[in-house]
Amino acid sequence: MEKNNIGLVSAADVFFYPDSKFAPLPSDLHLAMALNNYSSLQIILPSAEKFVQFRVASADFTVEYYQMLAIPVEYNTGDGEKQGGAMVLTDKLEKKPDYATRLAPFKVYDCLLKSPDGRIACADGRAAVYICLKAESGLTAGTYPLKLVAEAENLYYELHLEVRVYNVTVPENTFNFTNWFSEKAIVRMHQVEQNTQAYLAILDKYARVMRRLHQNTFYLQFDEQCVVDREKYLFNFEHLTERIKVFLQRGLVNLEMGVLLERGNLPNKLPDMYTADFKCALAENLNFDSLEGYKFTVRFVQALAAYLHKHGWTENIFFHIHDEPDIHYRDENCLQARRRQYYLAASILRKYLPGVEIIEAVDSTAFRGAIDIWVPGTVGYERQKKEFDQLISLGEKVWVYVCCGPEGYWLNRFLDSPLIRNRLLFWGCAKNHLSGFLHWGLNQFPDNMDPFHSTSCPNHTGIGTNFPCGDAFIVYPTVNEVNISMRLEAQRRGVEDVALFQLLELKDPFMFRKLLDQAFTNNFTYESDPHKIADLYEQLLQALEQKN
Repeated sequence: MEKNNIGLVSAADVFFYPDSKFAPLPSDLHLAMALNNYSSLQIILPSAEKFVQFRVASADFTVEYYQMLAIPVEYNTGDGEKQGGAMVLTDKLEKKPDYATRLAPFKVYDCLLKSPDGRIACADGRAAVYICLKAESGLTAGTYPLKLVAEAENLYYELHLEVRVYNVTVPENTFNFTNWFSEKAIVRMHQVEQNTQAYLAILDKYARVMRRLHQNTFYLQFDEQCVVDREKYLFNFEHLTERIKVFLQRGLVNLEMGVLLERGNLPNKLPDMYTADFKCALAENLNFDSLEGYKFTVRFVQALAAYLHKHGWTENIFFHIHDEPDIHYRDENCLQARRRQYYLAASILRKYLPGVEIIEAVDSTAFRGAIDIWVPGTVGYERQKKEFDQLISLGEKVWVYVCCGPEGYWLNRFLDSPLIRNRLLFWGCAKNHLSGFLHWGLNQFPDNMDPFHSTSCPNHTGIGTNFPCGDAFIVYPTVNEVNISMRLEAQRRGVEDVALFQLLELKDPFMFRKLLDQAFTNNFTYESDPHKIADLYEQLLQALEQKN
């Protein structure tokens, strides 16, 4: 049997594509890792076989194998400026935008289907595999030589791995992370009925994926089941109990809840994005800034407080009053009206839920005194960095978020962006001393959306075009599984990097700045070479090991 001599191999944060050109295959590859995280690589081999068997024999590492599945990208993302704010470019383009990886439409290997035995199905004449190594418990630091073999009837490839395990442990829960999930999408995509054992079993799989990502915060949004009798102000939250237990048992520690206020809807049923008059959540026709609105909200919060006390869940509660209250408003009078209502809601929460932390996605520091956890978008943070950094110096908590924007060269996690940007988002958090990260889209699939066929999420706000490809999700659900993605894995590495950088700053502030200064200037200007980032990551591990 002849050995394969062409294909693709990488341990860096790069996307591969079904038509990526093959190159001579290496015979050796160096990997670096901490004691308690993963090291990984991806391989694509040309093959006319139905399956290729991959094997890494080792008693020192747990080995995970995933088939890499190519996913469609229908549109390129706009740049946020030249295209008049269009989130995706629906007109046919003559050439690829400079900030994108390819001209849409195209396919990219993003979905990862777990293959427990390493038997990888071939598609379009290629075997595409993603392999993760995790050190077994009790493994000592050092260099471990491993051999990876790929073979089929007319295929054989051998790759020698040098795995350097550093005497470094990634801290847990020193950096906060929330990624909102859709329960409605879980019901539809997994064909389960809410509040059943089958539903809880699937929810547990989502909780496991979240923990792999080092997510420690989970967001449960209130639904109509919370309302027993709207006119008598009777509420019940017991239907949330088993769901909350699923996440707590998997190690997520912060319960994120909301919202108290909503925008309401226009006559055409679209959200009233520019309103000055907030409505009560779960009572969309009731103005919050009224006596009835006040009574409704007080009874709601009192009932919620009693429920949380009953179950011993009054610690680590994060609460949203109204998402993006200082975004999409008509004028200063509108903003001030929103502020007045927001402060009233905050006072109600703090009266009946002392210790609650109010968390909000914002564009400015206009709501000072009402918000405990500030979550500006990266553009808003960069624009008002001085003001947000002053809040940090006062001891307040500032996170950051991205969603359908920012676009162009700004760091984000779109499918037509370089994969490394997913990871570098978190290096920015480390350098700027931001204590958490928020994203709206773990699995936000609206009705009829299937990420295996369409990755641009419809936009029902009435503002702009569809959301960018991949913005709404980083998992690929099948009926019985929650499949992870290359973007999720890059973000996982980023979260681990933040925790390691936080540790390095305590031990060696000079080296902390030296490493990060080589990688990150701001969310628009950064080192884009994934191989240089991989090298800086190993320098980070080396610096920490030397301080042990």
